[in-house]
Amino acid sequence: MTDATIALVRVLGEETELVRSLVGILQIDQKRIIEHDIEALERSNTEKEELVLRLQGAEAARRQLTERLGTSLGLAPEDHRVSCMCPLLGEHGAELERAAGTLRAVVGSLAELVALSRGFLEQSILGIRSVLALLLTLRTPEPATYDANGRFAAPRDQQPVSVRREV
Repeated sequence: MTDATIALVRVLGEETELVRSLVGILQIDQKRIIEHDIEALERSNTEKEELVLRLQGAEAARRQLTERLGTSLGLAPEDHRVSCMCPLLGEHGAELERAAGTLRAVVGSLAELVALSRGFLEQSILGIRSVLALLLTLRTPEPATYDANGRFAAPRDQQPVSVRREV
């Protein structure tokens, strides 16, 4: 196996472990959100920032190694992908393909977790909006007049209450 192939397998393994660490942190963050553990979430954000920086470094190394290996195999720049390289590497391509497959699977798990977390946060936001709407209905109205439809007309100096929408 060439040095570039060995290095690429190593970098893919490193990326896999970094993504696994990120998945673990995100899973724990869901509990922290439910428990309203703000301090732990802040520490978690610092850990995630460090992981993302390390992932960016590993990704840059992976791209360089992929380019170098693809060029040495005579592939066109648009074909500098593991799926194109493995058949050309013969028996050594299997280990590279396994490393890439493992990384793809872990990244898929991360994508699923992010989608679940997004749904969780959207549900939390909807719950907060519902509580705010309920509070607005329970609020005793300020002295007001009735409009032509028999509803309270808001005084002109009363500021409207707004709910910030994020999605």
